[in-house]
Amino acid sequence: MSFPQALVLWFVALGISAHSQAMERVLTGVVQDSLGGTVASTAITVTCTEDTFETLSDASGTFRITQLPAEQCRLRAERNLFVPVIMGVDLTNETPAFVKVVLTVAAVTTEVTVTPGRGRQEQLFEVPEAVSVTTQEELESRPHQILPQALREEPGVLVQQTTTAQGSPFIRGFSAQRIVYLLDGVRFNTSTYRAGATQYLGWINPSLVDRIEIVRGPSSVQYGSDALGGTINVLSLEPALSDRGRHTNGNLEIDFGSADLSAGGNASIVVQTPAAAVRFGGSSRSIGKLRTGRSRDSHSALTRFLGLPSKTRYRRLPDTNFIQSGGYMAATFRAGAQAKLNAVYWHEEQSGVSRFDRLLGGDGRHRNEFDPQRLDFGYLRYERAQTGFFDQFTASVSINRQQDDRLEQHRPTSRIEHQKGRVLALGYQAQGSRLFGGRHVLTVGGEIYDEYIAGTRTFEEPTTGVLQSARPRIPDGTRYTSSGVFAQTALELIPGRFRLRAGLRYGYFLFRTKQDPTFGIERKRVPTKAVTFNTGGVVSLTEAINATFTVSRGFRAANAFDLGAIGLSGGGFELSPESAASFGAIIGNTDGSDATTTGQPVTLLRPESAIAYEGGLKFRTARLTASINVFDLELRHAIQRRTAIFAKPIVGTTVAGFAIVEQDDAGRAFIEESFDPIVTRVNVDRSRVVGFEADAHFQINRAWRAAAYFSTATGHDLEAGTAMRRMPPPFGGLRLRWQSTERHLWLEGLVTLAFAQNRLSPGDLKDARIGAQRSRKSIAEFFTGTGTDIGLVVDGHLLATGENLAEVQQRLLGTADAVPLFTKTPGFTTLGARTGWRVTPNLELVVIADNLTDRNYRWHGSGVDAPGFNIQVQTQYAF
Repeated sequence: MSFPQALVLWFVALGISAHSQAMERVLTGVVQDSLGGTVASTAITVTCTEDTFETLSDASGTFRITQLPAEQCRLRAERNLFVPVIMGVDLTNETPAFVKVVLTVAAVTTEVTVTPGRGRQEQLFEVPEAVSVTTQEELESRPHQILPQALREEPGVLVQQTTTAQGSPFIRGFSAQRIVYLLDGVRFNTSTYRAGATQYLGWINPSLVDRIEIVRGPSSVQYGSDALGGTINVLSLEPALSDRGRHTNGNLEIDFGSADLSAGGNASIVVQTPAAAVRFGGSSRSIGKLRTGRSRDSHSALTRFLGLPSKTRYRRLPDTNFIQSGGYMAATFRAGAQAKLNAVYWHEEQSGVSRFDRLLGGDGRHRNEFDPQRLDFGYLRYERAQTGFFDQFTASVSINRQQDDRLEQHRPTSRIEHQKGRVLALGYQAQGSRLFGGRHVLTVGGEIYDEYIAGTRTFEEPTTGVLQSARPRIPDGTRYTSSGVFAQTALELIPGRFRLRAGLRYGYFLFRTKQDPTFGIERKRVPTKAVTFNTGGVVSLTEAINATFTVSRGFRAANAFDLGAIGLSGGGFELSPESAASFGAIIGNTDGSDATTTGQPVTLLRPESAIAYEGGLKFRTARLTASINVFDLELRHAIQRRTAIFAKPIVGTTVAGFAIVEQDDAGRAFIEESFDPIVTRVNVDRSRVVGFEADAHFQINRAWRAAAYFSTATGHDLEAGTAMRRMPPPFGGLRLRWQSTERHLWLEGLVTLAFAQNRLSPGDLKDARIGAQRSRKSIAEFFTGTGTDIGLVVDGHLLATGENLAEVQQRLLGTADAVPLFTKTPGFTTLGARTGWRVTPNLELVVIADNLTDRNYRWHGSGVDAPGFNIQVQTQYAF
């Protein structure tokens, strides 16, 4: 009851007869479990004709509600881990009413919406795909500064971080271009996403998230191009309409972290009425320099090029600090008896972000910045039941504007490269579902995403300030349109025993550029089309065991980055296939520094596709849910990076402002700004990934529960005979949680482990984040360049040892010309502990202790080591 209502009732009570007071009723009760134990902190809601009353059961399980009307009402009792109870209560008698509520432990099940039944809610147990869900409660209890970090405890998901402000989930060895990101079902990917790891999921504010649903394996029928490795759907908090009257509440969150000296806050307000509800707020977070395990940087440029420990120069990682802030608004409107309208807008911005693996954390460059990084994302969605032919119809329009500006400078006296990149994606979606005969669901729909890409590249002379324009990474004015229509059906062929689903999609994609003679860009139009299918089934072996299978085809059209990008990346300087072909480039047999010619010329790209076969078992009882899934995926015409071999001399040529300064006897060419040979993108005949994933959740008793997960995947490039790039090692974890019966306190311990990854590709070995290969040339460049600039080398001698350049090269390389710093990513085991305490009904405190042994380790493929011993404190106040 609101304060104004209570005040009015108090004044009325003073002036009316005792008869009115006698009409007020009192309800008392007790909440117990099926064994007779009391259950505290149970939410009790009593709904009567004109009002709703709420309370919580106390430590003894009892509750009391006064000032109830003398009528028949409905009581609902809810508590985590128990099945909700709804019962009628008779308040017509003058004597106080008493009820006993008995709760039974719920089965450990979760409903998901990101499934082949797109838009349909189904339980995990009943879908054929490998699916996991990260809830809001789990997000709040896991250590994270950016959203992707919270996914590290999901089966089959390895989160790579090139730098502290960025995080890129890998599913079955695929990331970025080969995983579809969705925000509330709206496509977040754009055609500018590069191969390998990307930063974009880290832009999303975790405090806006209600749950994250992850589908592992191809899902191109549902979500179109890129869904080869899987789909990640981030579902935001939706403000709910009130049943009666106006309600206003809010939330204030503050958090601190020790390893990165971080501090942040988030505030939100929700206003609810029967016709509309609005949630709005903002957040800000400051992240300091990261302290890693043992205060050591395993891949430091000091270690890589000079053989010195990183502590010679720093104990906290320089250039790992950044700031992230943003604002948001979400609204729900009633649009009739069976319809609603949702509106969402998010703005997020990161500033001060540096790419650590290009600086002292790897390549030893002077500056490499991602600043600013901005996101403006919004949509309008209309949902209606019983619309013409459809039982459920949804239509939406969306806007997705992403800004990715960068700066790079080799040394303080080197020219500065400035890049500005923007993409605006306008989306249009519609889908409808119809149920036939209670057992057959048909869903049809389609979408169009129209992208407008803008970009500039300028070079600045630091001493004079003179600017020189050059070709942007992706040509300015490029447009990319992706569209598709799909149909899918779900049918219960044998009631309670066998469910089958199948789907089909037609997709059309169009890449086009404008002519720009200034930078030698020609007008180009590249269309692509494809037909994709999937099928899957669930066989109920018993009430507790389901067997699943899927056969699906994933599809990825070459995007704007594949077709048009020229510039520096983590794999070296990259030419677009068209540009490489214009130089008569030949495809190298790998993407490594020792690649040799295959004799095959570089040609325009074809789309890549995948065929995946999967099977598994799912288990569900009142206390246990578990699954195991095996998969075999073959990637055909895979678009991968390969070293370009040039038969003709090209030294002295300038491409997009970069001069080619060297070419070796094998035809490999180099620019001044990169140690690695020039690469390009080509279609590789076949690659194959096989593996399995398993997870389990067990409710031991009312107070204790456990969870475990494990996965492994092995990928091979069948044409080159090498491992695929960035394949994750076997990894997993175990959690054990105790929660008090009053629900005021919980404690959790966890173990996280990863095996060593010794199956490295040639590209992995030269990558500063993984193998960190160094050569005589790169050692000399650092020794005479950055090493001298920062005072480690004076008068041609390394101060720490007194060695000259030749002696350092001999110590690090022996007689070899190039040697990786690591030939494998070491395995690790870490321990953590967490606790949460509901201090009052409105105030909650969470304390997370991570990496208790202060171990120095790195997630495979990351450009920064993981935090050392770290304490995170989170407080949340609801009002």
